[in-house]
Amino acid sequence: MTALNSLVRVHQWELDEKRQKLADMERLLDKLQNDLMQIEQAYESEKKIATTSPEAAAAFPNYADAVKLRRKRIQDSMQVLSASIEDAREEVRASFQELKKYQTAESNELRREKAKRAKREQQALDEVGLNLYRRRTARRA
Repeated sequence: MTALNSLVRVHQWELDEKRQKLADMERLLDKLQNDLMQIEQAYESEKKIATTSPEAAAAFPNYADAVKLRRKRIQDSMQVLSASIEDAREEVRASFQELKKYQTAESNELRREKAKRAKREQQALDEVGLNLYRRRTARRA
């Protein structure tokens, strides 16, 4: 294992960790969006009930205030989370670029090693060929 191989593995692990963090944050944002939709649906349902029931109509203003507060908290959380997601995406992009640098360097190193090995093998085969040629010419002389 070369040093570049180790660097590639470490950066791959870091990239995977950052991608996992990003995915977790996106799942949380989806959950918040679903919560917001559920709150809106429950609000509409309670609003309909409040129009038909005097008891529900009396309690509806307090419920509406609580819904507004909860909606505001969720929307604020979503804004903060959206900004964090953008930062995490940028981290993933940067980490991916860094990983690609090391992968390219490793690929170049492997290609150079393969070329050196092929050159040594060709030199050995050339040496064998020359020796055979010398033996044949020495027998004829």
